[in-house]
Amino acid sequence: MLEMIFTKSTLFNFVSSSILICLTGFNVMAIEDSPYVMTFLSFLSSCLLQIFLLCFFGDMLMRSSMEIGDAVYKSKWYETKPTIAKNLLLVQTRSQKPCRLTASGFADVNLRAFMKILSTAWSYFALLKTMYSSPRT
Repeated sequence: MLEMIFTKSTLFNFVSSSILICLTGFNVMAIEDSPYVMTFLSFLSSCLLQIFLLCFFGDMLMRSSMEIGDAVYKSKWYETKPTIAKNLLLVQTRSQKPCRLTASGFADVNLRAFMKILSTAWSYFALLKTMYSSPRT
């Protein structure tokens, strides 16, 4: 249900975060006025924190759902009634495919996606910096 509700907004969040991190980092580098730099640094840190927390909790959801099967296996399922053991087998089978949030199916929301966002933002930043510092003819 979370996937259905938040998938498009998560994709928008991923794309906009990459662009915002890139442009804010570029402003920090290009502007020489200290008060403006501090403002952009605080904005940059809040953008990074926001996307990190989204990815961190998505990663936590994925890892926790993968641990359910191990928890069922390590329980004393062999001492329960057969009907309960069958239900536990169903839970264990279902837990082999982890619950996860995605950004409209393009990327899973986890810490690996956070690193990808940072990588993309850095690539855009390096391109902007190269274009900004290249000699104009």
